[in-house]
Amino acid sequence: MSESWCIVVADDHGAEYVPTTARTATPVPVQFCGFGEPTTLLQRALYRAKQIAPIGQILVTVREENRERWEPALWFIRPEHRFVSDSRMAAPLATAAALSAIAADSISNTVTILPARCYVANEWILSTALEQLRAALPRIPEGVGTLGMIDIDDGLDEDYLVPFGDARIGPGLVVQALARRPAAWVARHLRQNGAMVASGILSGPVRGFVMHAFKHRRGLGKALDKVLRASANGESLVSSRKAPDLARSLLQPLPWWPPIFPQRAIRVYRSGFRGLKTAGAVMRISAACPATVEAVPQPVAEPRVRLMAEADIATHADG
Repeated sequence: MSESWCIVVADDHGAEYVPTTARTATPVPVQFCGFGEPTTLLQRALYRAKQIAPIGQILVTVREENRERWEPALWFIRPEHRFVSDSRMAAPLATAAALSAIAADSISNTVTILPARCYVANEWILSTALEQLRAALPRIPEGVGTLGMIDIDDGLDEDYLVPFGDARIGPGLVVQALARRPAAWVARHLRQNGAMVASGILSGPVRGFVMHAFKHRRGLGKALDKVLRASANGESLVSSRKAPDLARSLLQPLPWWPPIFPQRAIRVYRSGFRGLKTAGAVMRISAACPATVEAVPQPVAEPRVRLMAEADIATHADG
């Protein structure tokens, strides 16, 4: 029987941010910032994940060096579902390990990959789009769907999904290519011809993800056997240092982009999505958010998220 699972990716790296009211000048990975709100981007991603899958079927990829920032927020995630990498290079292996764990439960499971490194102004629009995406999956011939964002503002410093055109069979748009952070004039041209900002959100049968990863990363299975182990507290540790002879290709980002990974895109209008891929993009969001501060880790999550999590746990326990 197919069940819904979710992987929240919180270990990717990119432009970081030094809050204007920070107590230190240490850059903060943006997924641990609130941008004017007490809820961090990681907590927002976890909230989305709980709308998609039961708490016991949410996995998170994180880095050990940021433990003090993510550990309080993951109090409700099972230790074995925390895939903790010891370096930036090991992040792709952590995602592959999480996918393998879901496939080990059942190859027919459905998985949604959610990036924590993104900002969304209108959360309810994204929530509705995620529901539409999951409902559309059985009718998508490629099996995998994503969300393509369309907003009024120019999407600067973003990746773009270039559509082939409206699909004759099934919902959404067939995506023929991914344009990585094109120049501003190129981005405007792409938008005028129907291109959408790539959300990085992917959903589909876990079988397709695992087969694709193992096909394009030869030796991945043996590599996971070498780098994956359980910690004393039960967390899934991913250490590239345990296997210094790993092929460099295994440490490259997994190729989830079209056309190498066929997928359909569902248009999402006016969600206020920002991928925060560059320092300029981070600073633009910071400037637009009043009193942007560094999120201070607390042992208790943001109230609304905490209360919902407790309700979910009670339901899960009763079931």
